[in-house]
Amino acid sequence: MPEFKLISILIVLLKFVGFILLAIVLIHLLSVLGLYLAIAFPVLWFLFPRQTPCFFCRLSKVGGNCPVCKEPVVSLEMAYPKRFGSALVNALAIFALTIFSAGIVYLEVMMFRQLGFIAPPRTVGFNIPARGQYRLGEIFPMKIEMIGIQAPINTVQADVGFNPEKLEVSHISTEGSFAEIFIQREINNELGFARLTGGLPSPGFYSERGLFGTIYFKGKQPGIVEIEFLPSSLVLANDGIGTNVLLGFDKVSYLILPEEISEEEKQLQKDLTVMRTGVLGVEDEGTQMIFYDENQVLGVQEAIEDYMASDSYSEEDEGFLAPFFSNYILGQKHYNLCKNNLMYLAPVFFVIIMVCLVANQVGLRKGRQ
Repeated sequence: MPEFKLISILIVLLKFVGFILLAIVLIHLLSVLGLYLAIAFPVLWFLFPRQTPCFFCRLSKVGGNCPVCKEPVVSLEMAYPKRFGSALVNALAIFALTIFSAGIVYLEVMMFRQLGFIAPPRTVGFNIPARGQYRLGEIFPMKIEMIGIQAPINTVQADVGFNPEKLEVSHISTEGSFAEIFIQREINNELGFARLTGGLPSPGFYSERGLFGTIYFKGKQPGIVEIEFLPSSLVLANDGIGTNVLLGFDKVSYLILPEEISEEEKQLQKDLTVMRTGVLGVEDEGTQMIFYDENQVLGVQEAIEDYMASDSYSEEDEGFLAPFFSNYILGQKHYNLCKNNLMYLAPVFFVIIMVCLVANQVGLRKGRQ
């Protein structure tokens, strides 16, 4: 008797697991193919009326009336839509189940994405400002604005390249930035390079667009100048592993006119620059925390260059800055333990199903004896 009870429990467990797996498969199939089935159902009924099932007839008891066909259900073999209106109601039922299944799948994706099982898509980009023209020696701003944010982000590294013979960077401002912590601000007018790296703690930043910083350029030679975001730029999602969600690297062109600004305007720009920068190495932007000085951060740039020059580096690498910034600066928790153990769940389910199948076969043999 104890063995028979154990076998019965295993059979019930097997049926429950089978029901769950079947429901998962049907929900995902309906979310993809349900709309096509709803459209094709009336056509199938018109071509093969007796072979097209009526779901409401099949759910009704034999001898009872179908609530849609308004006729008694003689047998399951005769459970087909009796008129075109019944076929349309069945099609609407399929469509309703499709909407429900799509909603379940959407919630499932959102849940897995929040838990870190699904990496967020690369949708974030740098908003390219409108092209403009400026006089020689005039300081003009270029905003670093993020767009296309579909998942919370917590780290941004904006690397900008330009022609140092035609342009120079006078200042990088973090005023009005959504970031609260900045660890690097680098300006190299000899190589034509500028970098701003920062972020904010969990839950990160989530909005349609957001200002990260502003770079102030000054034209040195007349003509068309080009400013581009470099492939070393990063936008990391707030998913615990630092997934890079940056979509692409854009560029913008400006026209520097040969007309030079006056001496009064030069002095005014100089005074504004001194007021903007303040004491070298220290910047107060309200609640922002600044961890950089005006010079290159020693040890960080070399580590990035060495890593990018190594064979293990690729553009798909998504976790280079995450250990440094997320773990040491933001205190972001490590990867979800459930994800680390996900690979062990499939074998466990397989073993459970096999045990239930064997127990079912043993129970059937004992019942026959």
